[in-house]
Amino acid sequence: MSKLIIVGLIFLLSCNSNSQTNSKVVKTVDKSYKISVDRFLNDKNIPQLSKDLYLGKVRPTDNEENLSLIDSINSSGQARGFYFLAITKSMKFADGAYSEPLGIAAKAYVEDNTIEFLSYFIDNKDKLTEEDYKNWANFVYGEIQIESEGTEQKAVNDLKAKMINNCKDLSEEYKTRIDKFIGLMK
Repeated sequence: MSKLIIVGLIFLLSCNSNSQTNSKVVKTVDKSYKISVDRFLNDKNIPQLSKDLYLGKVRPTDNEENLSLIDSINSSGQARGFYFLAITKSMKFADGAYSEPLGIAAKAYVEDNTIEFLSYFIDNKDKLTEEDYKNWANFVYGEIQIESEGTEQKAVNDLKAKMINNCKDLSEEYKTRIDKFIGLMK
C-alpha cells in the first residue's frame, strides 16, 4: 500500500511540474483602477480647482495652486485616481509655465507607475479617451525632447523597455497599450 502511495505521489508531482514548465504564467493586476468620480466631486477634502479642472470649468494656469495639483498625482490614498483624471483633463488646455512641470511629472509618472497608468486607461474607458492617451504621449515625448535632444529615439526606446519591464508577465493588453503609447510619440 505504501509503495502505491509513493508511486502516486511521484506521478502527481511529475505531472504538476510538467504543466508548470509548459505553460506561461500571466499575472493579472490584483487591484481595480476604476475611478468613482462622483465620490470625489462631492468630497469636501478635494480642492475645488481639481474638481473644476476635471469638469472643464477652468483652464490650468501657472499659478501656485495649479502647479501644486501636478504634485497630487504622486499622492497616496484613494483620491490619487481622481487627481490623475483632473491632470489628464488639464493637458488639453496646458500651455506656458504650466506645461513644463506637467511634462516632467508625466514622464516620471509613466516610468515609475506604468501599471497604474495603463490600468487607468484600461479600466476607465468611459472617462478617458484616446485623445487623453495621445496627450499623455505628447507630454512625455515633449519632455524626452528636452532631456534627450539629439538622442530622442534612444530615449523613447529606453522608455519602452522600462515600461515593458514594469509590466512583464502581465496580459497582452498591457503590451499592446505600451506599443500604442510609444507609437504616438512623434
